[in-house]
Amino acid sequence: MQHSSQESFLGVIDTGDMVFQQAAPTRADVVTYLEGRASGYSTYGDFGDVIIFRRPSSATPVIHRAIMYVTVHSGNNTADIPDLALLPTSEWEATNLAGATTYPYALRTVTIHRMGFTHNFGITFNLASLAQSFAPRSGYVTMGDHNAQESCAGSLDPCPSTPYDFAWLPRQADVIGRARGEIPWFGLLKLTLQPTDSCCPRGWGSTGTDGAPKNSWDSLLVSLIFLLALPFLLEYAMRGWTKYVRPRLPEIRWPWKRRSKVPAPNGDPPDEDADSSDREPDE
Repeated sequence: MQHSSQESFLGVIDTGDMVFQQAAPTRADVVTYLEGRASGYSTYGDFGDVIIFRRPSSATPVIHRAIMYVTVHSGNNTADIPDLALLPTSEWEATNLAGATTYPYALRTVTIHRMGFTHNFGITFNLASLAQSFAPRSGYVTMGDHNAQESCAGSLDPCPSTPYDFAWLPRQADVIGRARGEIPWFGLLKLTLQPTDSCCPRGWGSTGTDGAPKNSWDSLLVSLIFLLALPFLLEYAMRGWTKYVRPRLPEIRWPWKRRSKVPAPNGDPPDEDADSSDREPDE
C-alpha cells in the first residue's frame, strides 16, 4: 500500500506497481489488520492482508488493506467485531448504546490506537454510520495506508478526520483476491496509455495527487533503457568471451570422455595398439 505521494518504496504497493492476485473465496482466506496485529502477520509494511475487491457502481477494483470484519445490524445501528477481543483492551476503546464498553458486540464506535505503518495513529470508526448505510450486512472495513498518513497529519491520536473507507463495506463475495508480490513501476505503462480517474490524466510523468511518485517514473525510464540495451550488452559480452576469455582457459579433459581412435591409412582398421588405454584389461 502506498505510503507517500512523493516517493515510492520497494516492498510497498505504490501507484504504478503491479501485484499478483491470490484467490480468497472464504473469510478464512483473509487476515484482517486486527488478526495480523494480534499474530504479528504483516504484508506491504503493515499488519494484515491487502485485498482487491469490487466497489458499488464501478468496474474498477479497489486495492486496500482489510482492517476488520464487521457485522452491522439495522434497527439499533450497531456492529459486532469479535476480532477486537484478540487485542489487549489497552489498545482500543469502544462505546455501545449504554456508553463505554470492552465487549466487542453491539458497538456504536471503536477507537484503535497505534494504527498506521508508523504505529502512532488513533483512528475512530463510526460503526453506527456504517450500520445506517449498509445494515444488515457482514463485510470488511478497509483503508488505504496513505489515506491514514494524509488524514492524520494534523493530529496523530486522535486522528481528526476519517481515513477509512466509509462509502463501501465489501462482502466476502465482493473480494476478488488478496495481493501478493510486487513488480514495481511497470504498471505506469498501462496508466500512461489508459489513464484512470485516480492516476496519470496528463500522461507520462504525471505526479502529485493524481499521479505517481517521481522516482517511480525515473526508475521505469532507467528500466526501459536497460531492457532495450540488454540484447546488445549480451551480444558484446558473448563476443568478448569467445575472443578474449575462452582461448586463455585451459582445456578440461573430462574423465568420462574416451579418446577416439585415429583410422589407419588406406582404410585399414585402426591398430589395436594405437591406444592401449582403451583396451580392456586381460583377465
